[in-house]
Amino acid sequence: MKVIIELDDHLDPDEIFIRCKEVNEEVLALQRSLAGGDLRRTQIEVYKGEEQCFLPIQDILFAETGDHQVMVHTRSAMYASPYKLYELEELLPPSFLRISKSAIANTSQVFSVRKNVTGASPLAFKNSTKTCYVSRSYLKPFLEKMQEKRLSK
Repeated sequence: MKVIIELDDHLDPDEIFIRCKEVNEEVLALQRSLAGGDLRRTQIEVYKGEEQCFLPIQDILFAETGDHQVMVHTRSAMYASPYKLYELEELLPPSFLRISKSAIANTSQVFSVRKNVTGASPLAFKNSTKTCYVSRSYLKPFLEKMQEKRLSK
């Protein structure tokens, strides 16, 4: 991705243009980040019972909905989120990807996926026994994202 910054003393307010060949998940995530105005977000607010915690984003493995609540999972714990899943999706960086109607995963923490063409495919995470599932309709975009990450290294 090429980044160009042009200075214009006459702009009020500042404008940001995104030019792209196609609108893909990376472009949409960039747009969401820019619209949110906080590119340096490093933590999100979560709850463990009555205790309010500030969880480093890189520690998150995945988030999922269940019993009308969004739960955020790390290697060693599970926290309640005050956000709806779509709000979390907007807050989190582009390394997080929707993997089903009820879950998003941190692709930077994924160790493996076992493809299952007849149902949901289980994801395994680095240094963790936790798993979540990529639904069939989200598997192709997920695999493309993982391939993109592999090629960019």
